[in-house]
Amino acid sequence: MTEQEDKQSQLAVQQGGIPLRAQRRMAELGAAPNGLFTSTLSAAEGVIAKAAGLDVVSQVMGSSTYHVGFSGFVGTWSGGELAPLTLAHERARLLALSRMEQEAMLLRAHAVIDTRFMSRAHPWADDLIEYTAVGTAVRFRNEPPPQRPALTLLRADEYSKLHKAGYVPLGIAMGNCFWFDPHADCSRDGTFFSCELPMHTAASQQARDLAVGRFRASAQKFQGATGVLGVRFHRNVYSHEHEGHCRLHVDLMIMGTAVARKPGTHDPPRPLLVVDLRDRGTTRGYQG
Repeated sequence: MTEQEDKQSQLAVQQGGIPLRAQRRMAELGAAPNGLFTSTLSAAEGVIAKAAGLDVVSQVMGSSTYHVGFSGFVGTWSGGELAPLTLAHERARLLALSRMEQEAMLLRAHAVIDTRFMSRAHPWADDLIEYTAVGTAVRFRNEPPPQRPALTLLRADEYSKLHKAGYVPLGIAMGNCFWFDPHADCSRDGTFFSCELPMHTAASQQARDLAVGRFRASAQKFQGATGVLGVRFHRNVYSHEHEGHCRLHVDLMIMGTAVARKPGTHDPPRPLLVVDLRDRGTTRGYQG
């Protein structure tokens, strides 16, 4: 890659895009309909995808390393949401998803299934976070590609069943919240009698309410969305003592796949109970 191309790649990343090398690789894969593919699917899921009429195109991914600023923390140490931390994680995840979607668009994919998020911190920089979104781009045979592929958390069998039932995935809805409480009932920890810790309960409740509200608002941004499937909760709560007080941290993340009903579709037929009426004889020694 030339110096000029390297500068173009850096500019693309600064604008939320993907590097030139990734663009070229995806374009080459998209132009080769029967080429070698990689995927996040297991062997069983790959067979199911093939049987369901899904052609696996390639594994796609997007990543973002984000700096968490601390200027917004002023005034929050008395307790409440750590808004800069919430916004930084939300922005990093959205950038990672956007870059994964751009790779899928270059592949002319209908959807990305089995999307997974991986995150990590860097020991050499406490104020940096990194998110990577990885999934598998797929196409429906004999169907024209859409303008934008649908990003989903669904597995191959789930996506196929959804399609046959007359639903289409629209995208991934997300909502998160980081909550901090500097005085979290430390005097009640380890007491002999069982009792509720009201501040712990209140912190979890308020973090959940904020995350759920953002999650629903995210789903409503998808035009025509009628529901969200496969909702996942990621919750991390930890506490530590500082100057005689128990400090509580709550990290809550909610995500799911927003779906819509295709117009003019009918409910799929209900499965029938099948009873095997063949005479199998005695159980002992039966080989059939």
